[in-house]
Amino acid sequence: MSTRAGSLVFATAFANSLLGGAALSNGLGLWDWTAVALLFGIGGLIVFMLWPYHQYTFRFDPEELLDQYVDGDRPTTMSAMRRALALRIKADMAGNWRIIQRLRVALQIALLFLLLDILAWLLAIAGV
Repeated sequence: MSTRAGSLVFATAFANSLLGGAALSNGLGLWDWTAVALLFGIGGLIVFMLWPYHQYTFRFDPEELLDQYVDGDRPTTMSAMRRALALRIKADMAGNWRIIQRLRVALQIALLFLLLDILAWLLAIAGV
């Protein structure tokens, strides 16, 4: 997701530097302000996508696993331990998926804003 956000930063900067310079040479109009507002919207969504998330779950704490399954009052069988770990992995995947979905929706909205931003610059250049 970070790579896609980086590509979006490049595309946004490239489009706005080319089209914005041409559009702003005619002065500021409605479409210019619209494009600038969309640029700020894209920037906010990019910050949201790149903000560090510490809620991802990928690993198990070995000490916790030993305490829970091996060193407890009654050690757990291998099949029970595998089942418990499989269920925990599934729960972690579901939690991570919610975060990924939010980031994916933010990326889609940012891409839509980029298209609208380009359109606004083109309309500003055309003098519509």
